Amino acid sequence: MLNPLTTAVLFALKKQLPARYIPALRQRLVKGVIPFTTKEVAFDRVKKGRKLAPLVSPMVAGKPNKAKGGITSSVEPAYVKPTDVVSSDRLLKRQPGEALMGEMSPAQRLNAIRADLLAEQYEAIDRREEWMICEMLKTGGVTLDGPEFEAVHIDYGRSPENNVTLAAGDRWSALDKETSDKPLNDIEDWAERCNLIADEVYMGKEAWRLFRQFKCVKDALNTRRGSSSKAETGPLNNANFKWVGMIGELDFFVYIGAYENDAGNDELYIDSNGVMVTSSEADIYMGYGAIQDVKANAQGFVATSRYPSNFFSDNPSLEWLQTQSAPVPIMLDADEVCYARV
Repeated sequence: MLNPLTTAVLFALKKQLPARYIPALRQRLVKGVIPFTTKEVAFDRVKKGRKLAPLVSPMVAGKPNKAKGGITSSVEPAYVKPTDVVSSDRLLKRQPGEALMGEMSPAQRLNAIRADLLAEQYEAIDRREEWMICEMLKTGGVTLDGPEFEAVHIDYGRSPENNVTLAAGDRWSALDKETSDKPLNDIEDWAERCNLIADEVYMGKEAWRLFRQFKCVKDALNTRRGSSSKAETGPLNNANFKWVGMIGELDFFVYIGAYENDAGNDELYIDSNGVMVTSSEADIYMGYGAIQDVKANAQGFVATSRYPSNFFSDNPSLEWLQTQSAPVPIMLDADEVCYARV
């Protein structure tokens, strides 16, 4: 007869954690990373005009165009370095998912613990980067502030008309869902304000709920006459980021991803009533300041997006795990986005 204490196996382990986090906008919109060998990250912003080519006689010498003044932005990013402790007693305890009587050696547990903690640190940095990107997209700027970091605001130079807050009478919730076509007109107007051809719309949960109630939207979403309009008009599942439809050349997405704020409460990356119109070709990058660690620098690690390391203390006897990074988002033209609260 089998002894249940020695043969018991945990067939499944379900941690009491939120749904798997996906840094959706970072994955979708960021075109690449730019690591720097200096503490400061610098980038140029140039406003592109819409001037017509001047009409001249073919016998008149051409005049050189005046170079449009660029603005060089330079900022020292806020440094992040999540740190965790591996104490000796953790190595003697059974790990989640391990057989009840234990089947891993202390060395194997150590590697498993390290891998788990480092994964959590990387995810924490991913969340911070997603927050930075969303603040930049929503407002045209981001304020870097922390308990041990003097606040600095990065202004990417968005035009005021590309940040929209609808007045009370114009809010979608106040409109007649059967007769009004204002939501579709709003999105068309906001798309025209983008400096690239807009092809994507990101909505908060409440904005999408309101949008899909309008008859004009339902009609536009119906596939007819060979049109490519299609959508998921049913209720959303618990996915943080989901494609929900297409109208003309615009793809619609709903983003309900959240992070934990300093007070311990969940806060949405994109406002529940937020609507962001932009292009999949927007010039957005992640910049990284130099790693400021003498051991890392001695090993040749200066310009990198992440630097994981470990170190030890004798009294108390502990191993410390740490991941260092100095991220800051870069957007070359903040008017490639129009953000509205509906």
